[in-house]
Amino acid sequence: MSDNRENTEFELDKKWGSIIKVGWTGVPNILLKEQGKLGLKALELNVLINLIRFWWVAENIPFPSPEKMSVEMGVSERTVYRAIASLEKNGFITRIQEEDKPTKYDLSNLIKKLEAIKEEIIE
Repeated sequence: MSDNRENTEFELDKKWGSIIKVGWTGVPNILLKEQGKLGLKALELNVLINLIRFWWVAENIPFPSPEKMSVEMGVSERTVYRAIASLEKNGFITRIQEEDKPTKYDLSNLIKKLEAIKEEIIE
């Protein structure tokens, strides 16, 4: 039996061609399918996906720059900061700020919300 990761990358390469070499992000389908049930606005989902894009290792909480995200998303910094504030207020993320370090974004609450929805779907 071959490594599942190799199969995934092979299939991604077959679908997307050489552009996949620039990188890809794994996002659980339940996040996309249940975005309405979760009460996520399109912009909030976009910001979440961008946060997930910087979460490479499970133990390392991502710390992307909202300024960089705003440029890449084509929106104002203020718009990204508002979406982050809303995500935090609604319990999807937790901002962690340490002196003289970039803000980190803990996504464990998002995972808990997705787990709860998964349990509802399975029951």
